[in-house]
Amino acid sequence: MKLRNGSSMIELVVAIIVMGIAMMTLPMMLTTVQNNNAFAMQQEAILMARTQLGDIMTYPWDENSIKNGISIVLDTTNGDSNLSRFPDSNSTRRIGHIKGDKRRKFYTTLQSASTVLGSDAGDIDDIDDFDTSIKSLENSTDTNATIGYKLSDSNMSIEVKYVSDDTNYTKQAIDFTFPTTSSVAAGQSTNVKMVTLTLKNSQLDNNITFRTYSSNIGANQLLRKDFP
Repeated sequence: MKLRNGSSMIELVVAIIVMGIAMMTLPMMLTTVQNNNAFAMQQEAILMARTQLGDIMTYPWDENSIKNGISIVLDTTNGDSNLSRFPDSNSTRRIGHIKGDKRRKFYTTLQSASTVLGSDAGDIDDIDDFDTSIKSLENSTDTNATIGYKLSDSNMSIEVKYVSDDTNYTKQAIDFTFPTTSSVAAGQSTNVKMVTLTLKNSQLDNNITFRTYSSNIGANQLLRKDFP
């Protein structure tokens, strides 16, 4: 008797079961891929937010603090008295400053930090000029308001405020807790500015908030030896 090649009923049933399992797992695989893509986009958005915050911190502390390209310490209207000019208002240094050329110091005459925060005349020349700005992460023809990244329904809102700089400077170890809200009245200035960046995206369960702080400490000029 001649045998014919073929499939038994059991083999057919097994094949159908395997195909069914594969078809059942396909939606789960597609969902997993979609979730992974969404997570990757969220991580990219977070990275962009951190990069933007780092970029803001490269700007001068205040528009009044730059003199000949060097950052100078400014007077404040509501700052900690321990950070004022010492020993009196005629001094150009505060406690902790080193006397000497090209060292951190105040202007020779009173020069206060800006009490009105925000961009003036559209120019961005210091940290507080970013206050109330909103930057989209989605490509647009408006290059001034976008980062140039294809993330729909995503934006970064930026707020810059003065925060309290009060602390106990008599301890060996300075105990200072960075505030997360501003209690400084409008029209007043302190020695610390807080930059808050809030990342908003419809795919995020909650908005993500970054905070960083910048202080009124001035900067040293580069020391160099002049040869005759």
